[in-house]
Amino acid sequence: MSNQTSAEQPQGCLMSLINFLVRGLMRLFGMGTRGLRASVMPADETYKAYVDAWVSERIATWLHQTRAEINAEEAAKVLNGEGAHLHEVRRLIYETLIDAKVTFFQRDGKQYLEVEAYMAPRQYNGKQPHILRWRAEREIAWQDIPNDVRERLIRLREPVTLGYNVPQ
Repeated sequence: MSNQTSAEQPQGCLMSLINFLVRGLMRLFGMGTRGLRASVMPADETYKAYVDAWVSERIATWLHQTRAEINAEEAAKVLNGEGAHLHEVRRLIYETLIDAKVTFFQRDGKQYLEVEAYMAPRQYNGKQPHILRWRAEREIAWQDIPNDVRERLIRLREPVTLGYNVPQ
């Protein structure tokens, strides 16, 4: 016989009452409720979508400028995870995009979003490809920064860099 408490065992009346009171107090003070978390998460996902859309558009434009055969609109769809049927564009992106990163930072009391990407144009002469570095930055509102990044900016007080991956 095991002395471990299993999840299937019913709680006693006293524990249920204490649990109910604690949850009621937490709701009273606006903490720890699923409803509160549910109302915050969609907004954070909206901000992430806003940031992801701008980053994807920038990288798609650079892909087209690096290799003219890459359609910028189709590349943006692939980079946003919407172009599952665009296999040829995805293949060209994987051949061209070497690395990309997104950095959130603060300067002079304002917040900025920077995207930096390294790409290799197609080489026809058999030589080592010349790597191109692309970089763009824009001011971003504090509320448009994803919550987890905002927390890291406050806690670390230094730029927060995130890697960028092409969606599968």
